[in-house]
Amino acid sequence: MSPPAGAAESAGLPSAKPDARKEVRVKVKWPARVQLADGRVVELRVCDVSESGIALAGEVPIPSHSVLKVAISIPGQVDPARTTTVTGTMKTAHMTVRGPDLVYGGTWVSLESKGRDLIREWIKRLRM
Repeated sequence: MSPPAGAAESAGLPSAKPDARKEVRVKVKWPARVQLADGRVVELRVCDVSESGIALAGEVPIPSHSVLKVAISIPGQVDPARTTTVTGTMKTAHMTVRGPDLVYGGTWVSLESKGRDLIREWIKRLRM
């Protein structure tokens, strides 16, 4: 007998659903700020990133299919203490639960070109 639909996601386990992001995705731990629809700004963490999308984790509920302004702090390649803040807009696609965190996966609607370049550099570095 198969588990009920959504059981894997609610247990924090990987889903059998196909991944919408086709590019390489790398795990990171970068700070992020998100502006919610009501204007509040909340602190979250980037837990993975690709050229086409991002996953954010935190304890703040965010509705699916929300379009959010995002600012992420990307560490420097040479000096990780020196960060570059990059802004963009993402659209949330799904939410999963991992322990105390709500993890929101989504795609970039827009992203500064310097942000896309920095993300590419980190993907290349972390894939080595």
